[in-house]
Amino acid sequence: SVNDFKAITSYRLNGAFTYDEVGPDGELKHGTVSEDSYTNQAKTYGKMFGITRQDIINDDMGALSSLPQRIGRGAGLKLNEVFWAAFLNNSSFFTTARKNYASGTATALGYDSLAAALVLFLNQTDPDNKPLGASPKLLLVPPALLVAAKQLYASTELRDTTASTKTPVANIFAGTYEPIVSTYLSNSTLTGYSAKAWYLLADPNDLAVMEVAFLN
Repeated sequence: SVNDFKAITSYRLNGAFTYDEVGPDGELKHGTVSEDSYTNQAKTYGKMFGITRQDIINDDMGALSSLPQRIGRGAGLKLNEVFWAAFLNNSSFFTTARKNYASGTATALGYDSLAAALVLFLNQTDPDNKPLGASPKLLLVPPALLVAAKQLYASTELRDTTASTKTPVANIFAGTYEPIVSTYLSNSTLTGYSAKAWYLLADPNDLAVMEVAFLN
């Protein structure tokens, strides 16, 4: 929540917060603190429609009664458009260097790729190279991957139909990562869209990947 339309900067403290052993003299060592910063800014969006008295009187089909609903829908569409445009324009956030991105044919959504993504997620570290300490909760997918995501979430068994192949049938991911779908992920009007890319995310109450500013 922000009070005006000025650009704001959010800070996240980093530093050596891990405790050191206290010796017999009781001396506590000083830690060092650094910070990461992120900028954000609230903007104004709107739409105005002019309706005359004649329009209202001549509206014998009741078409104008749906106008408030359409205006409300327009607000929701704009919020999603702004949010997902920022989310998908992530070339500086989801990167190999930050160890939160993987690509290639082996990353197509499935049991093995989800297992690899879990390892990638859990091995993430903070700016001080300490374990991030967060666990994934949500599996964000475009519509083309929704069925596959729900199968991984709902199926208690995964079977290999290859003859004479021994494979475990228990699905350890059953009921683990809740599938969330967004049509914007594969919407061709947005830079970075893809019908194949998917995301493993933490609970936003624990570790949010996006911040949205609203005027107070």
